[in-house]
Amino acid sequence: MRGGPRSPRLPRWLWPAGLALLVFCSSVRVVAEDVSVPISLQMELLLKVASYDKNLKQRARERVRVAVLIRQDDPDSGRSAAQALKALGEADDVDGMPLDRLSTTYTDATVLARFINEGNVAILYVTPGFSEGDIEAMARALDGVSVLSAGALAKYTAQGMVLGFDLAGGKPKLIVNLGSAKRQNVELSSSVLKLVRVIE
Repeated sequence: MRGGPRSPRLPRWLWPAGLALLVFCSSVRVVAEDVSVPISLQMELLLKVASYDKNLKQRARERVRVAVLIRQDDPDSGRSAAQALKALGEADDVDGMPLDRLSTTYTDATVLARFINEGNVAILYVTPGFSEGDIEAMARALDGVSVLSAGALAKYTAQGMVLGFDLAGGKPKLIVNLGSAKRQNVELSSSVLKLVRVIE
């Protein structure tokens, strides 16, 4: 047993994936064009992170509704959506609340924000196939909307989604946009935040 200072203890759910956490401000650019973390693992991590959101129960009320956003006529988007919905179908609950999964096709950001509000959507997952302009428009429309938004591509987080996934040294890396989190009423607990590294 080696001596010296001990590293902060990781929550048990972070051990299997060896997950490195990274929080960045929206001004930081992330370069990642492809889905680097398997969709099924993204869904597992997304639901686990959601359970650490202090505002989830108020937002979800009695059931956690997860909406998967699809880009019409984009094959990668459709395939990713099918994988995400399949993985979500294998989950029983989120923080003790039943989980409902659904999909919706993107038309424009304003319609999306209205869909989330009126449909009581607690978590939004954005599949590949969207442009930088699309993601930025979504982020603007979701300003003030209580929802945990997540993107399949790491670059979506720099563009305004709250949560993203990437690889570092072959291990999954969780990316959190703190500015978007505040604007979308997402408050991750200190048990997660105390482990992250902030890039100004």
